[in-house]
Formats: sequence, C-alpha cells, structure tokens
Amino acid sequence: MAYRNYTADGTYWTVRKRGKVYWVARIDNSSGYYRWVEVWGGYENAGSAGGAAAQLAYLQAKRDAAAQLRGTLHEALEQIGLGPMPTPAPVKPDPSQIAPVADGESDDED
Repeated sequence: MAYRNYTADGTYWTVRKRGKVYWVARIDNSSGYYRWVEVWGGYENAGSAGGAAAQLAYLQAKRDAAAQLRGTLHEALEQIGLGPMPTPAPVKPDPSQIAPVADGESDDED
C-alpha cells in the first residue's frame, strides 16, 4: 500500500489546483489513472485546502478503523463463545390445553 492510502478502500484525500482554485478531492488510483471520486470544495489558498484535506482524511480513517475494529471484535467474541445468543424458538402451546371454539362463539374474554 502506498503511503497516501488513507482510506480502507485505497483512495486518498488530496489538493489539486485548477486555475486559481485549490480543490479538495478524494482520488482513486486503483485502475492506473487518477479518478476524482469525491470533491469537497474549492479554496482560494493552498493552506486552507490542505487543512481540509487532512481533516477529511483523518475523519475517514477514524470511520474505517472503527468499522474494522467492530468487525474484528465481534469475530473474536464469537470465537471464544461470547457471541450473540441464539434466539430461542417461539413457545408453542400444548394442543391439549387449547379449547376448541364453537362456531359463532368468541374466544375474547370481556
């Protein structure tokens, strides 16, 4: 993995200048060419754009790490027998305890 792969999917946040505007974009280079996956916005100076790109990369990395840890935690708990308990089957009434209802009668108690 390259040093720029800040996100779990291999994309990364960066700044690209077009004309006088510094654009903050998430780039995907997995296919061999740079594709803009997401654009955050444009800034008048590089410092502001770089700060926004760094913040977006950090927040994305936190989300990716939390998702990965959540999955790993659940797998580890299941491996040691502390996973979610199976849902018990619904209780079936004993057929001998059910009184048949005659036609025209209601089984509602008032």
